Amino acid sequence: MNALMMALDSIREKKGRSFLTMLGIIIGVTAVLVLVALVSGYNADITAYYEKLGVNKVTVELTWYDQSRAEDVMGLLYAYGNGELSGMVTGVSPDQKTSKSVKYRSGSVDSSTIYFGSDQWADCNNYTLDSGRDILDYDIEGRSRVCVIGAYVADALFQYADPIGETIYLNGDPFVVVGTYYQKDGSGEDSMDNAVVVPYSLSRSLLGTGYLTSYTVKVGKSDDVDTVIGKLDSYLTGQIDSSVGTYTLTDGNAAMTASNDEMTSMSVVLGGIAGIALLVGGIGIMNIMLVTVTERTREIGIKKSIGAPRREIVTQFLVEAAILSGLGGLTGIGLGFLLSAVLGKAMYGLILFPSTLITVGAVCFSVVIGIVFGIYPAAKASNLQPVDALRAD
Repeated sequence: MNALMMALDSIREKKGRSFLTMLGIIIGVTAVLVLVALVSGYNADITAYYEKLGVNKVTVELTWYDQSRAEDVMGLLYAYGNGELSGMVTGVSPDQKTSKSVKYRSGSVDSSTIYFGSDQWADCNNYTLDSGRDILDYDIEGRSRVCVIGAYVADALFQYADPIGETIYLNGDPFVVVGTYYQKDGSGEDSMDNAVVVPYSLSRSLLGTGYLTSYTVKVGKSDDVDTVIGKLDSYLTGQIDSSVGTYTLTDGNAAMTASNDEMTSMSVVLGGIAGIALLVGGIGIMNIMLVTVTERTREIGIKKSIGAPRREIVTQFLVEAAILSGLGGLTGIGLGFLLSAVLGKAMYGLILFPSTLITVGAVCFSVVIGIVFGIYPAAKASNLQPVDALRAD
């Protein structure tokens, strides 16, 4: 307790120097907390983006060598996905799209994404029906010129009016709106809500080709994705003649996993950089403590002359170093929380706070840094001899 009170008195006597000594620790702890919080926010942002796209998807990409012998892969995938794989697969749809202008009376959207979908397109792409109905089987079979529009298109063309039953024009071609989707990605023209879904059987009239080359198979659970990929591979191998065409199967979760792995690696690198700042702060503490030893040579010599043991001298300096670094750590935590909240809101629209584990770890590490770098000055002080008190003036 005596060592603690002496350390606090010493810090109070030299407030300016003590603050500058703690500055390296403050910067290091603040950097650690802010970087970890921002990486966490980025991961949350990326995860939310992929969830909007729809997770647990398998993409089937086709390349035809001989168009005249091309198979109706959509029919094959739809029957297989909703038949043998129905326990694991929740939807199958083409993943083909194009861009066209969309007009309704005096309103227009210069460039909207036109998707060619099946009756399961919304399930495959994580859209939820807001009003009306979705694309149905008989729309596909009858090549009906109907469509379901995203929230952005509905708002841009109809505002507060009911779009159901109204006719819009895709590059001049009339389509009846039969449904709308809930907003899921903001209100910008580049959002996922700037979408119009039409029956995929209209691809020849709108794209100029009846051969679709990309499909999505939606899997119910992530644990089943690898199994579905294996079964699809075996099935398509038996259905597609290798002399006519080839295919590739892609795990839609792979991109999200790769992104998370990349951010984990980046977190380690950024954490290392912040750790260097803490080490620099520790060196600053050691430097100041050495100065303090020089300043207190007379005091230390007098203590040694009246029989103070070495451990008392060591404890006094180590406690002072630990308090300096600990106070720096606590100040860094306050700044870290403040900056994390401000930057998280500005960058991701989220109020970010460092986790309790990271916060406690930062404080403990800062104290350890102070003790480690205070050992040498403490040892030097404890080795001073009583005669040094007489030499100090």
